[in-house]
Amino acid sequence: MTEQTTDPNNSIREKVAEHSAELVRLVELLDLAFARGAKTSKAYEDRVVFPLLVSCRDIVEEILFAVNEGFGRAALRGARTMYECVVIARYLNLHPDKTDSFLSMFHVQWAKILQNIPVQYRSPELDVSLTERVPKYAQGKMVGLKDLNWSGEHTLAMAKEAGQLADIHSLAFDYASAYIHPSAIFFLTMLSQSSPDGEVFQVGTRSQEPEAMQALRIAHDLILNAVELRLKYSPSVAQQERFETCKEDFIRIWGYPPHI
Repeated sequence: MTEQTTDPNNSIREKVAEHSAELVRLVELLDLAFARGAKTSKAYEDRVVFPLLVSCRDIVEEILFAVNEGFGRAALRGARTMYECVVIARYLNLHPDKTDSFLSMFHVQWAKILQNIPVQYRSPELDVSLTERVPKYAQGKMVGLKDLNWSGEHTLAMAKEAGQLADIHSLAFDYASAYIHPSAIFFLTMLSQSSPDGEVFQVGTRSQEPEAMQALRIAHDLILNAVELRLKYSPSVAQQERFETCKEDFIRIWGYPPHI
């Protein structure tokens, strides 16, 4: 599958190797901030915020694996999910009263999933639970995307409240979304013209390194944002010092400060 993935020159691996010291410092910071056995704080919203931030740590590892193996598009999909995790965590930090609204979507999401599955294939216990908790489901009405709007805001509006996060919305959300949905960008980047008249296409031969580089840039930015928020709930002098060092590393690698 190398025709669609890695570049023979492998500049992504070279960049990772070039900044191996910075990567080690970042991993050490993440191991401290999200160590095994780490717990939520007593803040009510942290029951949602903390798992979202832990998910960011996991997604970073997935993105590093993907870009190292040449799968830049897969890495971008992960970066999009990571962006939403950080945006929601930041929004709940500012609006802890929205925590229950977010958690209430658990049953609504399952109702939306199950509503088009024939009754004989549904879990009877889950069916009863959803009937009790989701009025539309109980009435046989279709549960739609609007029913999943727990915050009353769209993603960009939530990001704008969170500060500088909105500045990377175009890359982390709009651009990355093009590789989640079967858009024209998704379609055209997977193909190459194989005839002069442009009427015949073949599996693309272009490497995925441009997408991989963007995914790395986005993920690095977001994980520092996640750590900064984690430190608000679980302050630590040692972790704060490491965090400041990692912010300097970010500037050294990308040429601008992280969007925090």
